[in-house]
Amino acid sequence: MKILKKVTALVVVGSVIMIAIACKKGNLYVDQLAVLSKRACGCADKKCAEDEFKNFMVIVADMKKTDAKVTNEEGQKLGEHTATIIKCLMTKGLSPITVQQELQKFR
Repeated sequence: MKILKKVTALVVVGSVIMIAIACKKGNLYVDQLAVLSKRACGCADKKCAEDEFKNFMVIVADMKKTDAKVTNEEGQKLGEHTATIIKCLMTKGLSPITVQQELQKFR
């Protein structure tokens, strides 16, 4: 299960960075994910983790709709925040399979 969680986290980070490359509001998304990261890591249970994952997916969906570029620095920050969010949510019970299934919608 640990390997699945690590692979899932890497896939999510890669997916978000690829989506974000086409995004012109990079700083906005960096800020949104920073806030979400704090909330996600503050979750006490699985219900909270699932709710914060839904919030994460809303941000990712918005990134997907935007069609400009982010800087390398913004992309790196987005990846770092994403990794933190997913790691925290999975430690609170969010399934790696759920994460993968939801991200498949953006391929």
